[in-house]
Amino acid sequence: MRHWFLFIHHLFLLLRLLPWRLIHLALSLGALVIWAVALGLLVWGRKFYRQLSSILFTKEEMENLPTLSILVPACNEEATIERAMRSLLALDYPCLEIIAVNDRSTDATGLILERLAKEDSRLRVFHVDRLPVGWLGKNHALHVASAQAKGEWLLFTDADVVYAPQTLRKAVAYARRRQIDHLVLAPRCETYNFWERLFVSYFSLMFSFRTRPWALADARSGAYVGLGAFNLVRAEAYHRFGGHKALAMEVIDDVKLGKMIRAYGFRSALMQGSDLISVRWVVGLRGIVDGLTKNAFAGFDFNLPLTFGSSLLLIYIALYPILALMLPGHLTHLFGLGSFIAMMLGARTTRAVSGAGTEYGLGYPLAALLLVYVILRSTWWTYRQNGVVWRGTLYPLDELRRGVV
Repeated sequence: MRHWFLFIHHLFLLLRLLPWRLIHLALSLGALVIWAVALGLLVWGRKFYRQLSSILFTKEEMENLPTLSILVPACNEEATIERAMRSLLALDYPCLEIIAVNDRSTDATGLILERLAKEDSRLRVFHVDRLPVGWLGKNHALHVASAQAKGEWLLFTDADVVYAPQTLRKAVAYARRRQIDHLVLAPRCETYNFWERLFVSYFSLMFSFRTRPWALADARSGAYVGLGAFNLVRAEAYHRFGGHKALAMEVIDDVKLGKMIRAYGFRSALMQGSDLISVRWVVGLRGIVDGLTKNAFAGFDFNLPLTFGSSLLLIYIALYPILALMLPGHLTHLFGLGSFIAMMLGARTTRAVSGAGTEYGLGYPLAALLLVYVILRSTWWTYRQNGVVWRGTLYPLDELRRGVV
C-alpha cells in the first residue's frame, strides 16, 4: 500500500512540473490545424464534386444514352415507398427498367409495389419470403434484383429517395463524359428541427473528411465512396468484382460497393445532387440514435481500437476548442476561436445537404458528443447481443466480421 502511495505522490509531483500552459497551447493549436487542413482540402476539392445540375450537356449527350436498371430493396417501407417509386416512374430517362424487391415485408409494402407495377410496365416486382444463410437482407435483395437487371448501367437506391425527373439523364451523361464507372450523388437530407439539421450538417462534414472525395481522381489513393441513396455503376464493373455476392455480409454495403469498385481498378466520382435527389434520412433525436446504432460500429469494420481512437479524435477536435477559450493565454484563446470559425465554415459547406446555416457550426461540439455516444452505444449493443439486429433479424458478430470487405 505504501508503494502505491509513493507512486501516486511522485506522479503528482511530476505532473505539477509539466509545462501545462505550453501543452494546452500545443493541443489547442493541434485542433485548429486538423480543422484547417481538413476543411482546406474539402474546399479545394470542391472542383472535383460540383453540383451536377450546374454542368451543361450537349443534346447528343442527353439523348444518346445506354439502357439502365434501377434496383430498389424494400422492407417494411409502406410510409415512403409510394412517393419514392412514383418519382422514379416520373424520370424522363429512356430505356429504363425499375426492379423492386419486397424483402420479407410484414406491412403493405408488397401490395403498394404490385399496384404501382400494374400502372406502369417498366416496374417489375419480386418478393423474397426467405433469407438464405450467409446473407444480409438488403444485400440479398439487391443480389436478386441485379440478377434480373438488363441495363448497361445499374442504379442502386433506397426506398425513401425522391428524384427530380432529369436526374438520371444528367448523371449518366456526366459519367460517360468523364469515363467514370461509378458515380455517387450526395442527396439533400430533409430536416425539420434543430437536432436533425445539426447532426446531418456535422455528420456530412465528418463523412467527407473520412472518404476524402477530393482524392477519388487519384488512382493511387485508397479513397472510396458510396451512398445508399445513389450508387450508379456500370454493370460490367459491378459484375467484375462479384456484385453483392462479394458484399453478402457487409453491413455498410453501399460504402463498400465503392471500395470494391476502386479495388478492381475502376473509376469513381462524387457529385453534389442536393437539388436533384432528397431523402428523409433521420427523424428527430431518437431517430438519429436508433437509426445509426445498427451500423455505427460496422462503419469501423467492428475494430475496437479504430472505433475508440476515432471517438477520442472526434471529442478532441470538437471539445478542446471550448477548453482553449477558458484557459489562460491569448494565443490559446485565438487558436480556440479559430477552431470555431473553421466549424462554422464547415457548416456552411454542408448547408445544401443539411439545410443548416453557418451558425450551426457553433453546435458541432454537441453534435460530436451525440455521434460519439451513438458509436459507443452501437459498439456496446453489438457486443451485448453478439451481433447486429437489422429489420428483425439478428446477424452474429463473428459472421459479420468475416464478411467485412
